[in-house]
Amino acid sequence: MGDFVKVPPKDEVTYFYLIERNTVQSDAQEEKGKSDITKLVRREGGKCRLYKTSGAAFDFISVVTGITTVSAIKIAAEIGKRGDVRATLVPGIETFHRK
Repeated sequence: MGDFVKVPPKDEVTYFYLIERNTVQSDAQEEKGKSDITKLVRREGGKCRLYKTSGAAFDFISVVTGITTVSAIKIAAEIGKRGDVRATLVPGIETFHRK
């Protein structure tokens, strides 16, 4: 295992969107949804990565950096407006990383 180093708190917050589907979506609908949200994150000045889960309570986890708290809330509201998915927003700060 690698060594871990305690990192002093930064002013940078990472936002985790825990996303679960409310309805069955076609592949095309799912791709459009991913594209729309990615465009919104970029427009707000951030970067995002999307992870598909297996056997978890949520279908996807989106990790977003480089945005403000206001932007994070706007993005969560936009995801919720779509109606086909529900997102739970969890902010976090980095406390450990590998050397």
